[in-house]
Amino acid sequence: MTLARPMFPPVDPTRRRLLTVAAGGAVAGLIPTAVLAGASIGVRTDESEDPAFALIRAKREADVLHCWAIEAQDAAESRHGLTSEAARKAQDRCYAACEAVNNADWRLATTPPTTLCGVMAVLRLANLIEDEGCEWPMTDTIGPDGWHYQLRATMAAAIEALIKAGKVMQS
Repeated sequence: MTLARPMFPPVDPTRRRLLTVAAGGAVAGLIPTAVLAGASIGVRTDESEDPAFALIRAKREADVLHCWAIEAQDAAESRHGLTSEAARKAQDRCYAACEAVNNADWRLATTPPTTLCGVMAVLRLANLIEDEGCEWPMTDTIGPDGWHYQLRATMAAAIEALIKAGKVMQS
């Protein structure tokens, strides 16, 4: 079973809304992951010890590149026409950028963080992305094949592993 599920961008003018929302996301992506993880409540973490932080950065970078690809596709379609070779090439690059975002999303949903701060950062990022009006891949899928299901299962497994390792206290 492959975890990457393509969710191609729409080809209509409403992509402008996606660009506006994603631009806000790019700015939010500049927020240090330590803030997402809980530094604001006094929690400190070494970001190098948890793969979640690198995955968060990779996801945000993929989002920005996808926005640029959408802008380039819009420009090519406006300049050369919807059926032009330039527009088709720009659309191919846009699809590739979209797939890169989806792959980053699935890596976030299926890679267990190794610290409690990593778990918090991933969960807070998931809410931040949705607060920005963006979606995760295949959000309409219910059950084990869905992104949200995988995210919850992975975060629960990460917390269980931390408890077993004595890194999180049980009450």
